[in-house]
Amino acid sequence: MPMTPVMTPMTPTTPAKTPESSCVMTPNIQYKIENASADTARHAALRMYKSLKKHGLKDEAGKAFERDSTEVEAMKEKEGDGDRKKSTEELLGMDYMLRDGFVTYLRDLAKIIPPIPQQVVRFSGIKFTKKFEINDGYETFGNKLLGCFVGPLKTLLKRKNSTLLQVLKGVDGYIMPGSLTLLLGPPGSGKSSLLEILAGRTNGKRKSSVLEGVVKYNDKHASDIRLSRLIAYISNQLNRHIPSLTVRETLEFARDCTEGLRPENFTPQMRKFFAHALVEGQDPFLEYVLQILNLKEIEDELAGDTLSDINCQKLTTAELAVGTFSVMIYDQPVSGSDLSATYDLVDTIRTISRIRQSSAIMSLTRLSQEVFELFDRIILLSDGHVVFQGPRQDTIPYFAKLGYIKPSHMESSEFLEDILAGDGSQYIVPGATPSTLEELVDCYRASDHYKDIMRTVNQDDVKHTYWVESETGLGLSLKTPIKNHRAANPQPSRERELVVSNLSTKVRYSGGIESTGRVQVGDTITAISVNNEELLYLSVGPQKIQHKRTSHAYSVLKEARGHVHLQVERYKEKDDDYQVQWTQFQRPFVQTWWHSTKTLTNRQIKITKRLHAMIKLRLFQAIVLGIFAGTLFYKLGGQYDQHKMNSVRSLGFVSTTSILLLSMVQLPLYMLQRPIFYKHRTQRFFRASSYAVAHSIVNLPQSFIEALAYTLCVYFLAGLSTAGWGRPLFEFLILLFFIAYFGSSVFFFISAISSTPEVGSALAGLFASVFLLFSGFVIYPSNIPTYWKWLVYVNPLHWANVSFCRIQFYNGYTNPCSNYLGQLPFCEHFPSMTVGRAYLIEDELSEDAKILWLPYAVLLGWIVIANLLSVIGLQKIEFTEISQSLPRLNKSPRLRNYKKDKECEFQSTNFNNIQSDNLGASIFFGGQYSNSRYVRMNGNGNVEKWIEEFRIDLEREGLHIPFKQVTLLFEYLSFTRFDKGTKESKPVFNKITGYAKPQTMLALLGGNQTTNATLLKCLAGRVPVTGSLSGNLQANGSGPGTTAFSRLMGYVEKLDAHQPYLSVRESLHFSAALRLGQEISTTSRRIHVELVLNQLGLLPYSNELIGSLHNATGQIFEIAKKITIAVELAANPSILLLEEPISGLDTAGTLNILNILSQVSHSGRIIIATLTYPNARTLSFFDLAIILTREGHQAYFGPVGSKCNNLLDYFKSTPKAPHYSRRETPVRFVMGALGLGIKKRDNPPIDFAEIYHASSLHEMNIKEIRSIKKMIRNSRRSYASSTYPAPYSQQAILVLLRTQRFLWRNVGYTYGRLTECVMLGLLMGSLYFHIEYKDIYGADSRALYIYMQAILIGAISANNIIPQIGTDRLVYFREKRARMYLPIFYPMSWAVGEIPYFVIATLAVVGIGNGMAGIGTQTPLEFMTYWTALFLFTLCLNYLGMMITFLAPVPTLAAFAVSILTSMWISNSGVEVVLSDIKFYRWMYWINPFQYAMNVMTSISFYCNTKGCGSQCRCPRLPDGSYVWDRFATLRSLSYERIDMDMLILLSMCVLFASLACVFFVVLKHN
Repeated sequence: MPMTPVMTPMTPTTPAKTPESSCVMTPNIQYKIENASADTARHAALRMYKSLKKHGLKDEAGKAFERDSTEVEAMKEKEGDGDRKKSTEELLGMDYMLRDGFVTYLRDLAKIIPPIPQQVVRFSGIKFTKKFEINDGYETFGNKLLGCFVGPLKTLLKRKNSTLLQVLKGVDGYIMPGSLTLLLGPPGSGKSSLLEILAGRTNGKRKSSVLEGVVKYNDKHASDIRLSRLIAYISNQLNRHIPSLTVRETLEFARDCTEGLRPENFTPQMRKFFAHALVEGQDPFLEYVLQILNLKEIEDELAGDTLSDINCQKLTTAELAVGTFSVMIYDQPVSGSDLSATYDLVDTIRTISRIRQSSAIMSLTRLSQEVFELFDRIILLSDGHVVFQGPRQDTIPYFAKLGYIKPSHMESSEFLEDILAGDGSQYIVPGATPSTLEELVDCYRASDHYKDIMRTVNQDDVKHTYWVESETGLGLSLKTPIKNHRAANPQPSRERELVVSNLSTKVRYSGGIESTGRVQVGDTITAISVNNEELLYLSVGPQKIQHKRTSHAYSVLKEARGHVHLQVERYKEKDDDYQVQWTQFQRPFVQTWWHSTKTLTNRQIKITKRLHAMIKLRLFQAIVLGIFAGTLFYKLGGQYDQHKMNSVRSLGFVSTTSILLLSMVQLPLYMLQRPIFYKHRTQRFFRASSYAVAHSIVNLPQSFIEALAYTLCVYFLAGLSTAGWGRPLFEFLILLFFIAYFGSSVFFFISAISSTPEVGSALAGLFASVFLLFSGFVIYPSNIPTYWKWLVYVNPLHWANVSFCRIQFYNGYTNPCSNYLGQLPFCEHFPSMTVGRAYLIEDELSEDAKILWLPYAVLLGWIVIANLLSVIGLQKIEFTEISQSLPRLNKSPRLRNYKKDKECEFQSTNFNNIQSDNLGASIFFGGQYSNSRYVRMNGNGNVEKWIEEFRIDLEREGLHIPFKQVTLLFEYLSFTRFDKGTKESKPVFNKITGYAKPQTMLALLGGNQTTNATLLKCLAGRVPVTGSLSGNLQANGSGPGTTAFSRLMGYVEKLDAHQPYLSVRESLHFSAALRLGQEISTTSRRIHVELVLNQLGLLPYSNELIGSLHNATGQIFEIAKKITIAVELAANPSILLLEEPISGLDTAGTLNILNILSQVSHSGRIIIATLTYPNARTLSFFDLAIILTREGHQAYFGPVGSKCNNLLDYFKSTPKAPHYSRRETPVRFVMGALGLGIKKRDNPPIDFAEIYHASSLHEMNIKEIRSIKKMIRNSRRSYASSTYPAPYSQQAILVLLRTQRFLWRNVGYTYGRLTECVMLGLLMGSLYFHIEYKDIYGADSRALYIYMQAILIGAISANNIIPQIGTDRLVYFREKRARMYLPIFYPMSWAVGEIPYFVIATLAVVGIGNGMAGIGTQTPLEFMTYWTALFLFTLCLNYLGMMITFLAPVPTLAAFAVSILTSMWISNSGVEVVLSDIKFYRWMYWINPFQYAMNVMTSISFYCNTKGCGSQCRCPRLPDGSYVWDRFATLRSLSYERIDMDMLILLSMCVLFASLACVFFVVLKHN
């Protein structure tokens, strides 16, 4: 019997027609048309005309409108909606090509372009086991420090404690081209592991994991094609893009890297088809992706933080959609609660899969019924087992046969997830027994679905399977199949197959969006379904059964009428066409190395241009430092004075060091781009070598410009040599350019090998320290120990200083030494030489300066080596991205015994269910509510008796914490937002009226997310500063802005921001101690916290650090939301307001959170929450609902009812409301009627706000509000005595304790700094090991040890604090909005908390470094004084960094400011330029902490009372007989008597910088 596939033309956002759809005009519409005015009729006709054309029905549009086309075009011009479109004649480029709709365009496109290599993905026997090390706890500063001493012994004696966890337990299945498969399962079921295995991203050969089974892409194993471009893997964690590129530029780069078919290699037929687009310079593939994903409107927006989450997720999908990937694997690509955006994205992916015949499998956390119905096939996972796999339409009927009946008001995904999570007993038909997981797996393996899957998986040949929605139009025949159509001697079989023998014209040229492919002659029908029945498989079971089913299907299809669903198979022959265009598909990369490098270079140029602010800052820094150095060393060049010549040599060291460290600011930028590089590298966008070379090319001009700016600023001011027509100037410029370029290459290499930003900063500091220490400036070559001399000669900075000295002293000091005998001491030994050459011999630099080209060769060699090492690091290393604010665990990976946690949580929840209505209501929730109403009698009298006794004991002891039940009232609330740009005001919501009584749960729905969030904030008294609120809002008489009102509120923000280094219990104690009032005893507060932990099921995790929970369990989002709720409940509020409390949660997590909120409500509290597209079960938890229209008007306030019946009845009874179908869920109907549906989002024809205000429900609400107001007037109002519940002393102590825990447990920061100081001490101590005073070289080297120690420790102290100070800034913002403590205590806690760690760090430096060098360690008093001076100095620089961080609006600006200021202070400290030679900056000298620290530490180390020395004086002398101390005291203006005053000044500077930091933090708005 002929059959025809239903092929309804559709756009990506247009659903297919359902059987209920009717073409019959409703009486309401007919009445409107008949009575419409002429203008209205013309407008409606025009809209219909445009709609028909848009959906590819151009001919039908012409038939429907018989008037002259000019009249139609004239109507278009009369439209006044401001959204006019060009006529067909005016359309250009892709607009013209898309004039008939997306689907028509894509179908026409598919006819002429080479198809992508379609892939049949088959997997069988997948077993995946991971090995976990049992963790001993989290790391702290203390146990890390202790581990340095006992760690090796502990490692030898302790046995490793590990366990194996089987994640997947035998998974079989397949994914077919053109199909969209949903992977569904609870957390921990193995979804992500399965998707990673399918993508070839899991290596089973590692010691930590074992992978068994087979994954095949067509006839190749997944391991064989991992490096190909067939597979695209998209995860929510990969939704990151370069923020300085626009959406279009991001996609253009992805297209260039992954699109194999470019306009330059189009065939003539393709060029003709794309002529309109090519003439306009457009890429047709890129344009249609922009259109189909609705990114065209935002194509010029930057892909940074301003891009919404859903648009960011769309951009990630589009990145791969423009490529030539055959299989798309999505692991939770969307997050949040915007189900309408999820629908659009999934619908688009389905359309792409259909047209391009690519395969797609997707895992989603929360999905609506509309999204669920977009999928073709479903895979259900539970505890590593497949519970079902088959067509989406058969899922619900399959479980119905097992006794699970889905209620009509429930979403299908919600129903299935309940069964998978073990909560399916509520759906069992009466008399049936719920199945265990093992029984469900056995039932599935016995089903025809499994047998048909295994038939496909195990067959030798690759067959493509399609699912087709069909009607009459197919010619069928029964044939005997050939087992192997490619075999040399095919053998006939006794089986019979149902084969498509012919097609009608209608079938041949159709292709519906509901079908995964088109029917072709020769296709074998392997399963049928008539009128939505479950698929009947024809090729499973014994041959007799197969023959019987096939014959039955043939007879059924001959007489079939209505909806028919077919599963067909065919062999896919290899297509040899278009081999020229697709030869690059066989290569691992689309582009050649040269083209890839060019593409990356162009991208980096765009990024660099967009980062013009940073470029300007770096140029500004170079200019400022150049001018400062030039004026500090003003006209010292060319003067024949030894001190001034020493200063010129110092200028070379200052210049090379400044230019080298200028590039350090690029390190955070490199690390910011690294996760994006990993994403692109995995998807084979480009080679790592191309990436490194592109960075190197882009850094060339930037390095040159910085070197040029610095050179021009410093060279002439310092009076350096201009001999030989400016040759020294040119050589100086080239030298600085090489140094700048070398610096950018080194820091790029560091970014490639650093696991975290802290490690990167530490490595950068270590590299810089080595370069500076072994530069030959801070220690004379003759004093360098033999074992370190090699490092001097491979140090590029050493050769840079040698080159500078050669340039300046060979060319600038050409007078003979004979003219300066007696004036320049070194000339006494070399009277025949020039002054410059004699000076270089004196400073032991002449030998190195002989070979002119050697310094440049060394620098060039280091540049090449750094870039080669960068390429190797980028190719071989990939770090899992871990936030710098997350705790480090002792061992990784970590396992918290997931099953045990689940059992503990289950027991806690069950116990809580028993006690919540009794113990919770009377103790945890205040004891003011009657117990009798909520006591559950479960036959366990002992438990009930114990609970009652415990309640009586607590009340008798006065340990319970009461709270006040209140009623929230709001009348005619309106909020208007002011736009500073347009200077216009826009209403967000208007005249919202309602109330909430104790034990009430109120849901805020409708509008948009901004409207709901703003209304919730206003109800909490947190009115946004961007607008104004009007109306009456009060809670028991207290209004917003009062302390009493804020004390009643607990606000749960959508962002789960918590201190990562606090445990869950500590976080609750912190909140309770600051927000519970002074009248609550410590014992009561602790009991209250324990009850809250138990109430929310957090006891199993109570001692875990919040930041480490990302490794502990699969329930990350649920636990995070519970913690956020618990922190607010610890404050014992009367009203709890929540922003999107179920956003990002799966079905089980949503149910757990709502059960908890229901229990909280039963205690007498008010619960108010915003919800976006909730399902019926979710909304049924709430008592009342406020529903807003898109414009922010109130469309409903009233009861929800069981299964949303009250809400549904109201909207069904509304005049002219849409017809309600029983297949619709209540919420789906209501939101659709308001024009806020997931699929349909248009303005409704009915003004629901006006209808509500005229309804009897509104009148009842007004009467209730009047009675509430009367009750409030008669009640006593409460007043709060102070703004903060806790006294200031307690706030200061608690905040300090919290910060101390942060520092104690943040080993990456505190212990990392200590490690850096220890290494610095060892390095400097071994370099300056016991240098003697036997000559001027030894004395100067010992003095320069102190100078370098101050530079390196100061730089570490000032710079390390900048990234750390903002790690918990979001936590502070939340706590500030909750008015937990005085804001000034936050910076004060940082200032005080750092002190002990600097004590230990400076002790390590002085004890190790000075002890080995023998400097400042002669007596205990000398050692303690030196240590104290270094401690005060480092603390001062730390507070300076903190102050500038709070002063600057962004950390990057703070880093620049700190770098400039410290560089100035270092140069102006009296070492590089002595005080007598400083002309313009003497004022800076006296406010320079470096100067005071150098005076104290140098005086302590070298002071000797030479004036009181006699003939037996033991004070160190130089060979010329002068005393060492006298020389340094005279040269550097040192004074031993100033030590006490200088240390007092350092202490005063610490206090000043810390105080300014506190003031800036409190006063400046950006904090």
